[in-house]
Amino acid sequence: MIISEKMKKELLNLQQCIDRVVENSSLTDIQIENFLKNFEKARYNILNEIKIYNNNTEFEYEKIRTIDNEYKSEMLGDILKIYVPEVLPSYKSVNKTHSHKRILLNIAEITRKFENQFENEVFIYIKIFDKILGWDVDNKYIKPISDALIMSKVIKDDNMTKMSYAVKGEFSEEPHTEIYVFDSKNISEFLEDCCT
Repeated sequence: MIISEKMKKELLNLQQCIDRVVENSSLTDIQIENFLKNFEKARYNILNEIKIYNNNTEFEYEKIRTIDNEYKSEMLGDILKIYVPEVLPSYKSVNKTHSHKRILLNIAEITRKFENQFENEVFIYIKIFDKILGWDVDNKYIKPISDALIMSKVIKDDNMTKMSYAVKGEFSEEPHTEIYVFDSKNISEFLEDCCT
């Protein structure tokens, strides 16, 4: 891989941030928070540079695999299933991280092939699996999901006449998110199948 100047700069900035943290024996909460914010920003930018590199690489064996490659979507009958290989960020970290933007763009990209799939009101069922016991499901920031589906034109809108949703949290050794999108007239049947 030929490392672009932008990626080299990101890697060097990240290295400097890591060095400052490692060399400091006593960090304040603000310093830790700033480090994590810079780390997430660098992660976003590096993954974006890798995506650009992969798009410009002719041979599949030269492409670099990242977490972005693990996003999946498929139609299961009338249900669109989306697999997100990470946990949605919490509301309190949204302004401090770039992960919600990456999740939005990745979902939009993998669902684009299902453009105009849903004309009527849709129901979105979101299952978030995290490696923490007793976490609060209502603290998760789910807005990137509907915004991505609108961006990819899978759904028309996310206003109250076009969309409703439910969120369920579960424990898992492998943190990830599963999303199911379907016509809202099938809510009872779906919930009966998935919750029994």
